[in-house]
Amino acid sequence: MPKAKQFSVRVENKPGELARLAAALGQAGVNIRGYLACETKDASLIRFVVDSPAKAKRIFDRLAIDYTEEEVLVLELRDRPGALGEAAGRLARAGINIDYAYGTFAPGARRVSDVLAVADLAGATKALRGLKT
Repeated sequence: MPKAKQFSVRVENKPGELARLAAALGQAGVNIRGYLACETKDASLIRFVVDSPAKAKRIFDRLAIDYTEEEVLVLELRDRPGALGEAAGRLARAGINIDYAYGTFAPGARRVSDVLAVADLAGATKALRGLKT
């Protein structure tokens, strides 16, 4: 099961923060593979999966952005009813909680990409082995 490095950054909840970070990453040649942006009472939390974690870290450091990093699973599932339910069900039966997840697809695509944050990456990988993707 493919794993990826994810960065979580907290920024002020105001217009332009996502643009500022995405532009800085883009100017450094870092491609954003997935992201989730959500608001909290005091700030915005943005999670990024990128193609070059080392470059992203340098950008966040240069911008004095506090961040955390963690490994997440990236599932490529067929775009069909029940695909996510099957994957999530396997994790549930293995006793593995999904802390949060986000996904996306391109219209007309045959596959969807889902990012799953789980506490037990090894167990999740084992539980998802053989999943028809």
